[in-house]
Amino acid sequence: MKHKKVLRILGIAVILALLVVAIPATPAQAVSYLYVTPTSGEIGSSATITGTGFTPTTDPAYPKYVVVYFSNQAPITSAYIDTQIIVYETVVPLKSTDTIGNFTYSFSIPAALTDGTTQANVTAGTYYLYVCQYLGTTLNKYILASATYTVTGGAGTGEITLDPEEGTVDTEVKITGTGFAASEDIEIEFDGDEVDIEDGDDDTDSDGEFTTYILVPESTAGEQTITVNVNGSEAEAEFTVEPEIILNLTSAKAGTEVTVSGTGFGRRNDVTIWFDNIGIDTATTDSKGSFDATFSIPDLDAGIYDIDAEDEDENLDTTKFTIFVPSEPEPEPEPEPGPPSEPTPTPPATSGSISPAATGPVGADLIISGTGFEAGKTVTVKYGDEEIATAIATTTGILVAAFKVPVSKAGDHTITASDGTNTLELTFTVESKAPAIPAPMTPELGVRVKSPLFFNWKEVTDASPPVTYSLQIATDRDFEAASIVLEKKELTKSEYTFTSAEELELVDQETPYYWRIQAIDAASNEGEWTGAGEFYVTAPFSLPTWALYTLIGFGGLVLFGIGYWLGRRTAFYY
Repeated sequence: MKHKKVLRILGIAVILALLVVAIPATPAQAVSYLYVTPTSGEIGSSATITGTGFTPTTDPAYPKYVVVYFSNQAPITSAYIDTQIIVYETVVPLKSTDTIGNFTYSFSIPAALTDGTTQANVTAGTYYLYVCQYLGTTLNKYILASATYTVTGGAGTGEITLDPEEGTVDTEVKITGTGFAASEDIEIEFDGDEVDIEDGDDDTDSDGEFTTYILVPESTAGEQTITVNVNGSEAEAEFTVEPEIILNLTSAKAGTEVTVSGTGFGRRNDVTIWFDNIGIDTATTDSKGSFDATFSIPDLDAGIYDIDAEDEDENLDTTKFTIFVPSEPEPEPEPEPGPPSEPTPTPPATSGSISPAATGPVGADLIISGTGFEAGKTVTVKYGDEEIATAIATTTGILVAAFKVPVSKAGDHTITASDGTNTLELTFTVESKAPAIPAPMTPELGVRVKSPLFFNWKEVTDASPPVTYSLQIATDRDFEAASIVLEKKELTKSEYTFTSAEELELVDQETPYYWRIQAIDAASNEGEWTGAGEFYVTAPFSLPTWALYTLIGFGGLVLFGIGYWLGRRTAFYY
């Protein structure tokens, strides 16, 4: 009988201990509900939040406070603020319930979520309201109820940047957008007229971001507005249109008719065309700042000349033109043998020049010209070992070729033009000015950061684009080689989010870490590193394994005692 009683007691104790382990660690709470009115609106608009079923304030001296949060993170079962929900803004702070556990308060839709460990701008899309309640004087961050709110489009909810911010008609412009509604169509206008997307994204991604490309349409000179519309949310940026002239011929003999086409000049302006500073024609632009004019090449010596077009608002562009002397026809054969004919003249030695300059950045527009090539032959132009252009030599052996300086290191580079027989070599020097130091933004100095680890800094512009970045994380503010924990190179964006595997490299929650960044341009010019930014790595609250097992063991002992007592009570009635 004693053995049976002991076994009964042990069985009860084991069952109760298992129940303790199985009980979830969520606070006991009556069913609570949260409602918001209206359920949608723009940033800055007012809404009213109503809660029912919360702990009531029965004594005014001891109010039962609630706190309401606004977040872009969807609800998670058994979630806590600052553990699972880390992107939020507090919209209703320290407001008490009434005597039956209800409350009603108004708030404004925030423009940014800045109270959590990770920050974000509010854009058009779906958001969530969460409510937590104080237990005594301590805020219990377990989420008791939630409601859904839709932020609609409105001015200022999205931003765009342009690259480049100035150029001529038909320039390809990269438009980068952030802070818009997710998965929505993109509409773009240039100076009030809709333009087609040439390449890139037609709609925003799941984060409300996009990268797309347009071509600058015909437009007048000066600042013009590029407008992006996403589901009613508009953002604007200014693009400066520059004048440009294009010739239908770049070389010809004197007297040849040449057509010049101009874009990006003033609206309905008179334009004067100059050939080597000689006014040779006039034209009037249309409402889009464009014009066409035809003129005859003046009787000047062979050579390379400037053609300028300038309107009455002093919008000006210049291009090059080569005048050559046509070769003379060969003499008719003599009917009778005569004295030996004159030897064939030796063609002029190959020579040439670079325009506009012999030094400049990656991406610069270059024009090379030369003489002494074989008439009508194809001339191949190389930059170092890279073929970058071809052109046909004129009937008098003149070459004119245009190209952009390719990505290459700072310093001297050889440009070679050859028709297979004659070769011209010129030297071009890529600029060696280092890019500016990036300005760090996130994380701020001395803060504790949680997963996902996100770093960003202000974008750097440089004469030799594109700019890339190097990011280093170290345990020593001097960044000694042995202290560098992680390093990322050739980052094309001014931000980086660590992968889960990379985050595992930062395991010490008490030791400070340091981060810095460096910009490198397309000419391999390396800028200075930023100063060391200090931060700490933290993790959501959790009990150490030893503490968890200690609590379980202690609970088991307590329940064993209770079970033993119950067993004795049961045995007493036998």
